[in-house]
Amino acid sequence: MDRLFWKFFFAFWLALLTAGFGVGSVVWLRHNAQHAAENQARNQTIDVRRAALIEVAARILTHGGSDALREFLGALSQTRFPAIFAVDNDGRDVLNRELSPEVLKQARELHDKGTYPDALREISAGDGRQYLLFIPAREFGLTDVLKPLLRAGEPHFFDDPPPRPPDFDRHDGRGPKPDFADSGPPPRDGLLHRGGPPPEFGDGGPPSREPPPPVLPIAAGTLAGLLFSSLLAWYFAKPIRTLRTAFAALAQGKLDTRIADRMGHRHDELSDLGRDFDHMAGQIGDLVHAQQRLLHDVSHELRSPLARIQAAIGLVQQMPAKLPATLERIERESQRMSDLIGELLMLSRLESGVSAKPTETVDLDELLGDIVADAELEAAGRIRLVYRAGGEILLRGDAELLHRAFENVIRNAVQHCRTDGAVAIALNSDGKLATVSVEDDGPGVPEAELEMIFQPFFRSRNHNKAGSTGLGLTIALRAVAAHRGSIHAVNRPRGGLKIILEFPLGAPSPASPHT
Repeated sequence: MDRLFWKFFFAFWLALLTAGFGVGSVVWLRHNAQHAAENQARNQTIDVRRAALIEVAARILTHGGSDALREFLGALSQTRFPAIFAVDNDGRDVLNRELSPEVLKQARELHDKGTYPDALREISAGDGRQYLLFIPAREFGLTDVLKPLLRAGEPHFFDDPPPRPPDFDRHDGRGPKPDFADSGPPPRDGLLHRGGPPPEFGDGGPPSREPPPPVLPIAAGTLAGLLFSSLLAWYFAKPIRTLRTAFAALAQGKLDTRIADRMGHRHDELSDLGRDFDHMAGQIGDLVHAQQRLLHDVSHELRSPLARIQAAIGLVQQMPAKLPATLERIERESQRMSDLIGELLMLSRLESGVSAKPTETVDLDELLGDIVADAELEAAGRIRLVYRAGGEILLRGDAELLHRAFENVIRNAVQHCRTDGAVAIALNSDGKLATVSVEDDGPGVPEAELEMIFQPFFRSRNHNKAGSTGLGLTIALRAVAAHRGSIHAVNRPRGGLKIILEFPLGAPSPASPHT
């Protein structure tokens, strides 16, 4: 799991870094935007942060006229509040104060653009004149006045509100009486606070701002998490879906299904699983095909003696005089069928695993000596058998399986050895490995068929013995594998075949041939 662990580890940290980068970028962009807006506000000649004072002046001008506004602004100029300018269309201030043309020009441009509608108000007075109300920046700021008071612990602001115009509370009978109920309460509480200046005034710097809302950082982190989670899920779900599809195809009998090429260029446990699946599918395909071939070959091998028996019965019915010869032939074919069924049962037992017989210590020298003696009787002087013993060599295993393995190999050599030839059997050991070699003077086997001779019912094109069942070497292969050994065949340089069987000494017990 090491490779998947590192992929999860790096993906986790990459997601964190990406989310952090996204959140940091959003916060940085927001901070830069705020900083740029504040710098722009500081560089302007118009103070756009005093909208509350402009609102008060606009109401006074609307309801009290230019005279009331003039008295209010005159009284306001004697306080620490910033000066409010009321400029008519001719560029004259209502108090005839000097004003920089640049300031007035920028004020009119901002008003025409509607950039700060609350900080720049154009109000029509009762006499028909229009006044542009605004506050020039840094003219009468509160910062330098309030800071010493705040640090000294003195009262934070004025005890009284700014001066009220003379006609604010009385009416001279001319025109409608000002009605401040519809326009909101007097600006006393909105302008002056005994606990400190109103929030809009601050300390001369930019207006106080609350911390940026966490919606954007949370959204950026969530988006990055969703993106990486989706990519990670897709990266690991894709091979799993491929495996599921492959398993479904294999369950439907498509034994040629392979997925290693569809795993891409991965180098982790999932790609290993894909290669293991291919190996498993190949093994299953080989087993199924072997079983199919075995069934076909068994059917063919059993059908041939049965057909000959049926022919013999028909012959004896037509010619009763040949009954003794026919019975002998039927007996021979029946024995052949019996031998074949016995070999099939042994092969089936080996394919399914070694039987539960207790293991024992087998003397290979003694076992081979008995088998060679029996083979000499079968050869009946047609060939010579030469056995070179290697002394007492003990092996823990199943004596019956070892006997069948050696007997099948030696009988195979006897059957294919030429007349007047020799079969040489040798046993030796180096202390760790016991080796048995069987050589014959037969025609040998083509190089391409050296591994195929251990398959069930395989017969080389160089020879085809009628008495062979085609299962002897297959059983030998399974029996040797059950003892954790190996068997292989090579052609001798001077002609003939040599089969070598090797067994590790000290093997604890016979193993399943599939392990």
